[in-house]
Formats: sequence, structure tokens, C-alpha cells
Amino acid sequence: MLNSRAVILLVMAFFTLLSACSGFKETGEYHPIDAEGWAYGDTVHFNIESPDSVIRGDIAVVVRHTAAYPYSNIWLEINYPQQDKTVSDSVNIVLADDFGNWLGRGAGLSFQRVDTVLRDVTLSTPADVTLRHIMRVDRLSDIEQLGVVFIPYETHR
Repeated sequence: MLNSRAVILLVMAFFTLLSACSGFKETGEYHPIDAEGWAYGDTVHFNIESPDSVIRGDIAVVVRHTAAYPYSNIWLEINYPQQDKTVSDSVNIVLADDFGNWLGRGAGLSFQRVDTVLRDVTLSTPADVTLRHIMRVDRLSDIEQLGVVFIPYETHR
């Protein structure tokens, strides 16, 4: 079984290869979640950096969870800077279909779901993007890792 560092390296390699094929220069960051569970008040911080001072594109969230995750979705609050203020949005990421089949990719006991949650966002970099769960539990179990990926638009778009 792969440890969390190996998985992070594999995900980063995947996005690097994807960017080489598409001409995009995605940037992302990933954080492990405590095995004891993700407390309701715990905020996860992501730093989006770019050589450009202003970037425009989409934001995707990566959720890695175990097969024992007790829900079919996850509600998140995402905060990101926008024109000298912080914008807060609630997003629902569906993790399983109506029959309980996991929608993310994975094998065995771990699944990863990537969902583009914000489109056409303009960020001044470096940008601090935060996530926290807003599920109706004090401690959310079986979430292994979170990631935020910024997918910039091509310059000619």
C-alpha cells in the first residue's frame, strides 16, 4: 500500500504530465487530513503561486477518502481572495452515485474525486485559498487528503 507521500508525488506527477500535454500550467497543493478525523472548525490552507501576479482560470478540489466514508457527498466552504476581499462559497462535491458506487478513481480502500468547483476566477498571487468542511458532524471521518488545483486559462482565450 502506498504511503501518503507516495500518493502526493503520484498526483503531482499526474498534473505535471497533464500540463505538459495540454499547454496549461496547473498549480496545486495537497494536505493530509488527521487520521482521527477532520474537526468542524479546522481550516486547511492552500497557497496558490504563479510567476504572473494575476492569474485567471478555474479552481478544482481534490478529495481523497476511504471506502468507509459514511456519506455520498461532502459540503465544503471555500474561501479565496477576490479584488481585495475574501469571497466565501459553499460547494457540494458528490462522491457516490445513487446506488452507493464511488465516483472517484481508486482501487481497494481509497478513492480520489476531482471536481472543478469555481470557474473563471481571477486571483492575485500568491493567493491563500482555504477549505473547511461544513457537514453536520463535529468530526468528519475517513477523509485522507485534500487538494486545491488552479487551472489557468490559456493566454489566447
